[in-house]
Amino acid sequence: MPAADSSTASMEQSPSNPESVIYNGSCHCHRFEFNVINPSLTDPSTQVIDCNCSICTRNGHLLVHVPDANFSFSKGSQEELSKYTFGSHKIAHHFCPTCGTSCFAASIDPNFFYGIKAVNVRTFEGVDLKALNLKFMDGKNATIP
Repeated sequence: MPAADSSTASMEQSPSNPESVIYNGSCHCHRFEFNVINPSLTDPSTQVIDCNCSICTRNGHLLVHVPDANFSFSKGSQEELSKYTFGSHKIAHHFCPTCGTSCFAASIDPNFFYGIKAVNVRTFEGVDLKALNLKFMDGKNATIP
């Protein structure tokens, strides 16, 4: 089994990739809890996106992109989360209506990265943020078609 990023990261292996780890995430009030299968965040080849766009900056997002198949709710559902769109309205930002935690963003446009979630790593239990391989993304100057 892979080394966990912390004592609270699940040590279960993904059936599709034995080097993946299942991360347990939640909003602050735990109304929503979810599991994310992702390569170990402490692996130097795993990049976590640190974007400077307005919403990522305001919410303090650190993101990993995962296919929908690697994300599942253990408590609550996507339909129960509040959502916010802006600009091109191609991406919905999903957050807890009770505590306001920003959990993830997902495309609502079938022609724009559909089926991928940008999950906020800050929602994962026990992740050492100082150990992450951050990759800067200039979302502030990006244009979304």
